[in-house]
Amino acid sequence: MAKNQQEKLQALSEKLSQYVQKFPIQLVFPANVYGIKPSSQLQQQQQQHTTTSVEDISQEEEPNYTKDNVPLRTSSDFINYRLLDTGIDFISGEPTSLSNLTESLQDFVKDLEKTGCYESVQVILGRQSKSGQSSSGTTLIRELDVVLQEKKWYKLYVGGGLKQDYHQAFSASSSGAMGMMPKMQFETSASLINLTGETDVTQLYYSLDQTSTPSLSLQHTRPLYSLLPGSWSDAVLNMDQGSKFGVTLKASVDTMDYDTFRSSKDHVQKVSVKVSNDTVGSSTMGHLPGNDGVYTGVEWSLALRDVIPRRHCTVPFQYDASPEIIAASGPNLKHSLVADYRLNGYLTDDRFNPTEGFDANGGVEVAGPPGDVGFVKLWGGASVHVPIVSEQLDSDEREKSGFLKQLFNGLSLHTSIHGGAMKGFDFGGLCCNSTGRHSTNISDRFHVGGSHQLRGFLPSGIGPRSAIGGASTPGGDSMGGDVFYTASASLSVPFPGNQFLAKNGVRLFAFANAGTLTSFENAMTDIGAFVNSSRTAVGGGVSVGTGIGRLEATYAVPLRYAPSDARRSVQAGIGFTFG
Repeated sequence: MAKNQQEKLQALSEKLSQYVQKFPIQLVFPANVYGIKPSSQLQQQQQQHTTTSVEDISQEEEPNYTKDNVPLRTSSDFINYRLLDTGIDFISGEPTSLSNLTESLQDFVKDLEKTGCYESVQVILGRQSKSGQSSSGTTLIRELDVVLQEKKWYKLYVGGGLKQDYHQAFSASSSGAMGMMPKMQFETSASLINLTGETDVTQLYYSLDQTSTPSLSLQHTRPLYSLLPGSWSDAVLNMDQGSKFGVTLKASVDTMDYDTFRSSKDHVQKVSVKVSNDTVGSSTMGHLPGNDGVYTGVEWSLALRDVIPRRHCTVPFQYDASPEIIAASGPNLKHSLVADYRLNGYLTDDRFNPTEGFDANGGVEVAGPPGDVGFVKLWGGASVHVPIVSEQLDSDEREKSGFLKQLFNGLSLHTSIHGGAMKGFDFGGLCCNSTGRHSTNISDRFHVGGSHQLRGFLPSGIGPRSAIGGASTPGGDSMGGDVFYTASASLSVPFPGNQFLAKNGVRLFAFANAGTLTSFENAMTDIGAFVNSSRTAVGGGVSVGTGIGRLEATYAVPLRYAPSDARRSVQAGIGFTFG
């Protein structure tokens, strides 16, 4: 009897929930924007910072936040632009269901919180404005209130972390840094936040890594439309998601240390302007955690680079580097334009440890006058994840089932392929590298190897190498290449025999991968030889998706390799793409 009563109550609750979610709401434009003090507390029911309950809809008295409103730096026009681009229907005059409206408002809240300009973002709907007539009948028209708790206009930070070059190591466009080892560093920054009311951020950043190498940068990020004059600004806002387009202006001085795989460093002084489909994405490389949607970006840059060979540790006037590195040393000016895109796991069930879906990335870079280096460079990749056996066992069944049944529960197949090619151009003699008119600069070439790219080989472990290297690279300096490919296939399952690890996304996998790297001339002269130069390895490992990327540890057995390749069986690493 009690069970029947419980089932009836549950069915009634579901019907009530369905009715509420279908409740039609028509909104007044523009939305109202209010500010609250940090100590203020709103007495409203909230669901993921978005208040959309039945009580709100029927509430008639004036809420406290309208009485205690404090001045805001944030522009109300900016807020309404973002609401429109999130899919809130103010224009048609037709009512929207509560469920669709709630979903759009939650996306709006996440979008604002991602800017780092607010302590809290709350959206409250339900204050009755007036009665109106829609095509579906008489519908109550409601006010939409956005309540913001802004952060201070400044932020000071002192702490530590991983050197930024480590993150760049996993960006295909920054392939010169591919495979760099992480370095701990001291870092400090001073930021001016949202001074113009458009979620703009100006940041001065300084760091000092464990080798006493400093870096300094100054950057300003803001929505693109707010930087452009009248008609140009309107044109951007009229584009789909136009108010979310961002621009970052940046100047930096840094030293990129390649000592782990070649005996040199690059001292880089750079200015750049980057425009992307996401304001936060324009200030990063588009693939770091936090950039969870589809990313597209274009960056112009002018960089003065100085390739500095490693000095001998006991003879200060002698280089500890290969002749090829010494020949490539010296300053060069790079003027380039880069366009790239990333799905960032948008079409997968888990960005960093997927079991189902499709992911892809790619880009193109053109370098030329007035710089010293000239080339055209393309890269891209894709991965497909197919569940073979669905996870049919719950936690109790998993404990009672045998090991083999656990092992194949949740089995998924993963395949990926990545590749790139670049060719040097002298642009009529205006660009001439130190190693030849049509050759590419060592800092711009692809480097292949390492966890997440070609397991079983060290970072930059395959491809052209010098006969000798410095003390840090006894196998010879990695010179990089102009054409590469990597491909992998793997099978993964939730970690068997341990329910805690399996429930927290830890997966066991077996893999086979292949890849190669060579010069453009060698690849184009004999495609068969290029394919036959492929290195291969098989092995297994364990992986987990974390808030900072995909963490994996693997054991690999190289099956096919060149005598000069740098191999390693046991590896661990963290990355932002599946490879």
